[in-house]
Amino acid sequence: MVPLVNQASVLVGFRPSWSGPAEPEQNLSAVSPDERRRLRRMISNRESARRSRARKQRHLEELRGQAGRLRSQNHELADRLGGLARRCLLLRQDNDRLRAEASALCRRLADLRREVALCQFHRLVAPPPLGAHHELAWASLIV
Repeated sequence: MVPLVNQASVLVGFRPSWSGPAEPEQNLSAVSPDERRRLRRMISNRESARRSRARKQRHLEELRGQAGRLRSQNHELADRLGGLARRCLLLRQDNDRLRAEASALCRRLADLRREVALCQFHRLVAPPPLGAHHELAWASLIV
């Protein structure tokens, strides 16, 4: 703890309630107990205010750092989102193309099945082949 004389000299415009010289090395034993308490309270309040300002400053710096980190993280996430959106668009286009291709292949398969069925029908109504391969021709229709 700083001696009372030195603390009093720190205070600008300090004038005890009693009249006398305002020199820092004055004898404060003549100061009333109420005046001492007031002086101690004033010094304590100033120190408390200084600590409070320091805490506030540290908190402000922490918030600024956090804001910077969050801005950086937001930028990274925005970049990532843009990349994912582009990839999603490409995948949707690819899916649309594949669906169209699958539809075309289904139509082609249906056409080929009709053609095979027609060929099988023509074989059934056509006269059976003469010769030893007669059974093979009928067996091929079962497949």
